[in-house]
Amino acid sequence: MKIFYVKNNSERNPAFQLKTVIYSDKEGKFVKKEPLCQEAGEHFNGIARAHDALKKLLANSSMEPVPIIHSSEQAIVFPFVEGESFQSLFDKAYQTSLDHAVTFVSDYFNLLKASFPLEPFCAEQMVDEQFKKLFGEYDYARLDGLEAFKETTNLDLILPNLIQTENNRIVLIDYEWTFPLSLPLEYIFYRTLLLLPAEVSEKFLSNMDHLDLFEKMERHFIDRYVMKDGFYFYKYNYIKANVPVTELLDAKERHIDELKASAKENLRVANEMHKVAERLGEELQETGDDLTYARQMVAYRDWQLENARLSNRIKRLVAKLIPFYRAPVSEMQEPVHPAKKRKKGYRYRTPELTPQKKELLESLLKSKDAPTISILMPVYNVDPKWLHNAIESVKKQWYTKWELCIVDDKSTNEATLEYLRSLDDPRIKIKFSDVNKNIAGASNDAARMATGAYITLLDNDDELTPDALFEAVKTLYETDADFVYSDEDFIDTEGHCSNPHFKPDFSPDLLLSHNYITHLACFKKSLFDEVGGFDERFSGSQDYDLFLRMSEKTDNIHHIPKVLYHWRTIEGSTSADSKAKPEALKISKQVLEETLKRRGIDGWVEYGNIDHYFRVRYTIQNNPKVSIVIPFKDKPELLRMCVTSVLEKSTYENYEIIGISNNSEEETTFKTMKELAALDGRVTFYEYNVPFNYAQINNYAVNTYAKGEHILLLNNDIEVITSDWIEAMLEHSQRPEIGCVGAKLYYPDDTVQHAGIIIGLGGYAGHSHKHLPRESLGYFNRLNAVQNVTAVTAACLMVKTALYKEVNGMDEVKFKVAYNDVDFCLRIHKKGYRNLFTPYAELYHHESVSRGYETTPEKMARFQKEKDALYERHGDLLQQGDPFYNPNLTHDKEDFTPCLRRIEQNR
Repeated sequence: MKIFYVKNNSERNPAFQLKTVIYSDKEGKFVKKEPLCQEAGEHFNGIARAHDALKKLLANSSMEPVPIIHSSEQAIVFPFVEGESFQSLFDKAYQTSLDHAVTFVSDYFNLLKASFPLEPFCAEQMVDEQFKKLFGEYDYARLDGLEAFKETTNLDLILPNLIQTENNRIVLIDYEWTFPLSLPLEYIFYRTLLLLPAEVSEKFLSNMDHLDLFEKMERHFIDRYVMKDGFYFYKYNYIKANVPVTELLDAKERHIDELKASAKENLRVANEMHKVAERLGEELQETGDDLTYARQMVAYRDWQLENARLSNRIKRLVAKLIPFYRAPVSEMQEPVHPAKKRKKGYRYRTPELTPQKKELLESLLKSKDAPTISILMPVYNVDPKWLHNAIESVKKQWYTKWELCIVDDKSTNEATLEYLRSLDDPRIKIKFSDVNKNIAGASNDAARMATGAYITLLDNDDELTPDALFEAVKTLYETDADFVYSDEDFIDTEGHCSNPHFKPDFSPDLLLSHNYITHLACFKKSLFDEVGGFDERFSGSQDYDLFLRMSEKTDNIHHIPKVLYHWRTIEGSTSADSKAKPEALKISKQVLEETLKRRGIDGWVEYGNIDHYFRVRYTIQNNPKVSIVIPFKDKPELLRMCVTSVLEKSTYENYEIIGISNNSEEETTFKTMKELAALDGRVTFYEYNVPFNYAQINNYAVNTYAKGEHILLLNNDIEVITSDWIEAMLEHSQRPEIGCVGAKLYYPDDTVQHAGIIIGLGGYAGHSHKHLPRESLGYFNRLNAVQNVTAVTAACLMVKTALYKEVNGMDEVKFKVAYNDVDFCLRIHKKGYRNLFTPYAELYHHESVSRGYETTPEKMARFQKEKDALYERHGDLLQQGDPFYNPNLTHDKEDFTPCLRRIEQNR
């Protein structure tokens, strides 16, 4: 099934919240409506009743309601109607002339009169309690005698809801707002006129006698009954009769300002209340802790007194018989205050084997193809306590077709050896080595013992979650993957879990920056054998090397977005201290150097900003020319800042700057253009004076003037920081597998403005780590690692010129101003190229200084249209979620905060 469009009417009153999905499958294209919540059930069920009533009323007309082909309590499915909407027909008429538009609207009104049975409106007979509930209690006798729909009225007979098919049939595609009432035809027509341009609607509204009553009815219906808090009315309904458009827009702007002020105040109050609630909660917790501690201390002091009295009695009784006798003291530790133990934030909860999961588990285990999972565990001098916990976590697995292959790497700790000898389980295989081979050699020995089709790695002091193997096998069945990996967290010596690492889907470039896969990893034994197992030269980073070599043999690598592994943090482990094993850092660098050599990559490896993070550098080949395209309109001070920062700070020299003036008017602008062009022969300026269309301007510049092998789109409000910023982007843009390359941008206050775009954040797209301090590491150092992303901002975007033209550049029809860069990146992503963010190209972005924000009604309407177009084209990705952003992380903020609600839902 392919999804084209999804709309959630969550702005409505809960009783009317529906979801609309347009999709296609092998049988055709369809529209589906579903209730978003239980309260919407009655309204949802009314759609089927409305269909029957309208079909009966329209039986003898050229109009018909779209048929229902499937109906249940969960969904109603309609066929997708091919044809042209009345809205589209009206737009064509309006573009021709005002007279054509007025004629079209008159014909539309006559069509309604001809299609529906009408009767004179009679308030005494037709205005019942439901009528008053919907439209308010007013003097409806004023409407007596007007033509009214007979018995049933569809309120939404607006132009977009009428489709003219090829055989000239007219299909009503939305009858959700149909009620068993007789409403005046003129009121329904009035509702349509509200959505038309003022110069058209005024031709008809000026002749209506009851506008004041119609407006009251509309306000009551929309503002008080249908939508939450009047949102819909203030969002759409600003058109009133006989009022200048400028006055309407001013009124709207005033109301928006009022709403903003109210929202700001509400947010302030909410934040204060949240702080108060948090403080009271902490005080309550502390009070409870104090009471618990007090009770324990009383018991402890009582014990001390009793023990002292007992000791003295014993001393007196036996002192004569046993000189220097000291009475034994029983052990009782002084209680620790609970506040010292308490952990805040993330809390791992053991998953529940629900009936649904149990049914699937039994099905997997009964399958003749159910694989055995061989778990490799090298052991060396580990505390038996942690070894016991690790092995017990294997025994508690829901999925029971496993074998545990343990190799003791010549431990010298007798307690470790004694515990291993005590194990008695036919699924546990143990080998005691005669020589110490280090972790890679011991792991290879364990692999030779394995008979399963898949291998999983488990350190001797870590733990698997009970559902780990179940989720791995489930994913293997669903995807036929060669390699799966999961999220993980850290577990301390007291069994408390913290700091979950919610990872992206497979990101080859992030893997070259850091071994983010680590645990849990499960892969085909045949793949393990194909690459030759662990390389014993790289003990300490042997898994990193293995994952890199495996990824060269297969890209069928899938991520399980669930915590399935607890990584133990104890003294001496790298999970607790990255400096605990300094040799591992050096070995990891060697692993990457070997990887470059094996892959035939001309480059080198540098250490990253913190331990176990690296930067792979690529030698720039053949010194290609880069065409830097800078669109602008006036703002000469920004233009000068941008161009001079490129000229003065850039160490890469083979570039050209193409400045495109779009409707500039200031004399200072043209003077600045001449001065900048005179500074350097690589700087040229051109004029392209069309209505502002960011996509079109860039396309024009690339297709007309660019001579470089790479395009670098740059906003005029960008200021260069790092001198090798072009090299940092070009080293990746030149790679054949890479699509768009984005930079690290800061606001002037040194907070992050852009570190890659996350699809689905805030409903559509948002910037990674926005507003975090410049020096911040980000989520697991993501702000400082080269990594794959789904999209990057065109404020600073590099791409091969050939690839730019291969996808026909930016879409200048659907994305004139907003989301053109997101759409551009997604189209390249869907062609199989990898988009990428590099933190090593750093620039300031004085965002939206030049053109401002989307605040006017026209801009807001255009912005909404472009958002809808993004959903129409890329709804599948928006629904599935960004592959490089974990579904357990929040979608409400840009800071990668774990979302406890999502984590709970994903258990």
